[in-house]
Amino acid sequence: MSFPVPRRLRRALILSLSGLVLAFPLAAETSINAVTLSTAGLAMIEAEGQLGVEPMRLSVARDDIDDFLKSLWVLDPAGGVPYVTMTGPGSFEDAFAHFPFGPEDVTDPVRLFGTMVGAPLVVERRGESWQGLNMGVTQRPGEHGTINVLNLQGDDGVLQSFVMDDALGVRFAEAADQATLTEALRAWRGAANPRRIELTLDSDNQTPREVGLVYLQNAPLWRTAWRAVDTPEGIRLIGWAVVENTTGIDWQDVRLTLATGSVRAIEAQLYARTYARREQALEPVPAPMVTAAAPMYRGAIGAMAEAAGAPSMALQDSVASVQVTADDGDSFSRFTLETPVTLPAGQMMSVPFLSELLPDARLVLYRGGQGDLNPVIALSLENPLPLRLPAGVLTLYEDGRGHAGDAMIPELAPGATEVVDFARDTAVEVREESTNTETLREMRIVDGILTVTEDLERRITYRIEGAPDAEREVTIDHPRNPGWSVSSTTGAEERPDAWRWVVEVGAGERASLTVTERQPRLRRMGIIDMDLNTLAYWEGRAEDPQVRDLLAQIGQLRRQILEAENEQRRQAGEVQTLEREQQRLVNLIVQLGDDSQANRERRARVDAIDGAIAQAQDASEAAAQSAVELRARIAALLQPR
Repeated sequence: MSFPVPRRLRRALILSLSGLVLAFPLAAETSINAVTLSTAGLAMIEAEGQLGVEPMRLSVARDDIDDFLKSLWVLDPAGGVPYVTMTGPGSFEDAFAHFPFGPEDVTDPVRLFGTMVGAPLVVERRGESWQGLNMGVTQRPGEHGTINVLNLQGDDGVLQSFVMDDALGVRFAEAADQATLTEALRAWRGAANPRRIELTLDSDNQTPREVGLVYLQNAPLWRTAWRAVDTPEGIRLIGWAVVENTTGIDWQDVRLTLATGSVRAIEAQLYARTYARREQALEPVPAPMVTAAAPMYRGAIGAMAEAAGAPSMALQDSVASVQVTADDGDSFSRFTLETPVTLPAGQMMSVPFLSELLPDARLVLYRGGQGDLNPVIALSLENPLPLRLPAGVLTLYEDGRGHAGDAMIPELAPGATEVVDFARDTAVEVREESTNTETLREMRIVDGILTVTEDLERRITYRIEGAPDAEREVTIDHPRNPGWSVSSTTGAEERPDAWRWVVEVGAGERASLTVTERQPRLRRMGIIDMDLNTLAYWEGRAEDPQVRDLLAQIGQLRRQILEAENEQRRQAGEVQTLEREQQRLVNLIVQLGDDSQANRERRARVDAIDGAIAQAQDASEAAAQSAVELRARIAALLQPR
């Protein structure tokens, strides 16, 4: 797909496309040809250089060495076996572990000779030379402070002392000692820049030839900024890539590819020194040999390599002068700028990489069921390409009116649709009115169960007040509610989460849309224990005479049962009252213990209460029995006939 890029920006084009990263300068004869920036936070670098008699020397940033080691792929036309050598993470400490002096001794001659006592030395001063064995360095006071003095036992046994000033020259007489010092200084040189690691790439084939290198490196994510321009033909969607060159070196005519998708990127630990934890044995025990199969992970480079052979699709647009080739893999899509990119180190750039015309994307959208008054201004973005479109911020420009709002859009898979909101259309108002009705379809009684089948109907009316100065096409999204069906979908678009209608509203006019939803409802209720109010409710709604008469009979029997139960409770309460009175009289008679007239009357009252209690108990049992018989009659009425 092409874009109008002024000539003065073409050179900068490579800048913006380079969030990627060659964090290490290659050898002088090595050049970078292409870079692929991935939304996995990696950059795949393609380079080429000379290999043969002399090895290829590289300098890699310490932070990038693990990605380099896990991903380096050498493309050798001669089929040589490549190998990479480098200083290890503990090479400095390892080197000094074998020297007779420490790292600080090497940088201080006084300390150096103090650790090399007995070493043969050659001492020179103003043309004179002495040889002997090093006896170390002592200090003595001098005119201007402490003086360091080198002591030497000459070959003739004479002890000599030399003030260590600028005129004194000292060297080790034996080549082995001098070589040890040289190695120590080289170790210091290798540790001079802990942020970089020097590597050498070589192979078993010494024939001079061009070889290719492919490797991964950590890189900033490239970002997308979309422009949605409202034109008479529709919405022109233009994607701009924002990239940064963090490589530390300038790019010259690099082929830049932008990849978006979901690939797995694993952070490997290949350079750091790691030791296995071992159990200390009490006595030597031969350890069994174990072969471990390491899991194979499919990283970004594998996925990118698979897509390299996939057929590509040239995306073109009438307003473009820069060509972009796009292709799609199993897990990501790529956009390759066909115009070479030149980007100085540390620079950023934004450059268009995609343009599509979406004819019917703009919407004045009202989402039902949310209680909003005004619809929103939105874009319905459908990805028409067989490629993933990257996520990013989107800015809308209205035709002739300028900036209309911003939105965020997610990554869009091929064919995916996303509706994004920009603003509210305050000139249009939409009000929802809802009415609910219940329609009884069937009522039947089987095995003592009342089964009621109903149709619930809900009518939602969207009343639209149009804009006073312009006509509108208002899109109504009516939500799809689980269990409810829309009775009429004429003119509606079926969407996964809503039914969509488009209503034309003239300037200053009103319009409405009514949506009718239905939901069947089945209820089952036991009649035996149904209360009187519920029985009366369903008796009043029953349309079948037999069902209505049956519910009426059961209602009458339930009232009689209620009366019997009330009578039973009343008689039981009477028994309790009589028993309490009888007990009171008995206690009083016992306390008085005489044969007075009052006590004789109390005894007569106790006997009379016995009779009353018996009558009340009989009445309570009769009422309970009546309730049992009435329930039996209800059960008989509910038996299948």
